[in-house]
Amino acid sequence: MKILLLIALLLSAGMLLVNPIEVSAHGKDPRGGTADAQMKKLHDMMPVFSVASAECESALDKGDMAAAKGPANRILAATSDLKKCKPHKNVKQHKKFLELATSFEKTVTSTADFINNDDLPGAKTAFKKVEEACAACHSRFRD
Repeated sequence: MKILLLIALLLSAGMLLVNPIEVSAHGKDPRGGTADAQMKKLHDMMPVFSVASAECESALDKGDMAAAKGPANRILAATSDLKKCKPHKNVKQHKKFLELATSFEKTVTSTADFINNDDLPGAKTAFKKVEEACAACHSRFRD
C-alpha cells in the first residue's frame, strides 16, 4: 500500500513521467531553471550559418569567388563549436548529431578549399553538399 501511495504521489508530481534530459535540450529542468551554455552557443551560431550560407550561395551564383571566401570561412570557423553542442530534439542520438556535424565540417572545408583554389564548378557542387548536410541535421534534430 505504501508503494502504491508513493507511486501515486510521484505521478501526481510528474516525477515519473518527466525526464528532464529529454523534456528539453535547452538544459531546462521542467520545474524551472535556465538554458545551458551549449544551447545558447547553438542558438548564437545558427544565424551565422544562415547569413553566411546565403552570402556564399549568392557569391557562387554570381561567380564571385573573392566574395565567397569570407562567408565560407565564417561557416568553417563556427563548425568546431557545433560539435560541442547538443541538438534540440532526439537528444539521446547525440552520437549521430556529432557524425552529422563532422560531415558538415568536412563539406564546408571542401567548399572552402574549392573557393580558395578558384574552382567555381567544384565550389558550387561542394556547397550543395553543405546545404544537404544542413537539411539532414535539421530534419532529424531541429524541425
